[in-house]
Amino acid sequence: MNHRYGYILFELVVALSLLAGLMLMSQQWFARQQAVAERSSWEVEAQSFITAIERFWLSERRVPSPLSELVTKGYIADIWRPWGAPWQLEAQNNLLRLQTQAPTVGDANWLARQVAGASTTADNQVQLHIWQPIGLALRERYLHRVADPLAPEYSAMASDLDMNGFNIRNVATLHTRYLLGTQATIEQAELANLRSTEVDTTRFSADEAIIAGYDVGAVIQRLQLLEQKWQACRAQGGCQ
Repeated sequence: MNHRYGYILFELVVALSLLAGLMLMSQQWFARQQAVAERSSWEVEAQSFITAIERFWLSERRVPSPLSELVTKGYIADIWRPWGAPWQLEAQNNLLRLQTQAPTVGDANWLARQVAGASTTADNQVQLHIWQPIGLALRERYLHRVADPLAPEYSAMASDLDMNGFNIRNVATLHTRYLLGTQATIEQAELANLRSTEVDTTRFSADEAIIAGYDVGAVIQRLQLLEQKWQACRAQGGCQ
């Protein structure tokens, strides 16, 4: 009977060992499956995160700073942080670079392979590169026909305008510091300084004019004074 009890105890130990091994293997398998499921969702979350930034950039005409603006303005429900570490932002002209710390080099390389345009650094940092939306880039490159109150610079030239021989018509008011042309038809003009080799006009009004080095106003005053003296001289019977 003692031998029988020994066999039963041995069988029980073996059974418990097998059961413990199976439980350990199942836990490891479950943990791996959970990690795989979590990682598989990262690709979708990363794309949603990048899309939200692009939408914000296109609508607000700037990058979100801080990233919490994506949540407060309703572009995304929550900020995606794959390992819980915060994102660091670096904006350079038309490029936004996001960077976060990965636990290991393997994690960093895995995520960089899943997200288009992502890269890694030597210290296990994962970088996401987000370019300025093409729609916004095109807006900034072309002169707008209709004014945009949020971006008045869209209606301002950033280079010389060459009309290539064509006319500019129906100008209500023209503000300019310097006007150079071969011919101009103007109903009314207010000029601080006018230089011309020839002026053909039916009426010309100026507060001050200098012709050939002479002040026209002073000349007119001198002529008026001479005329007054001439009239006075004639009234006295002289200056015939």
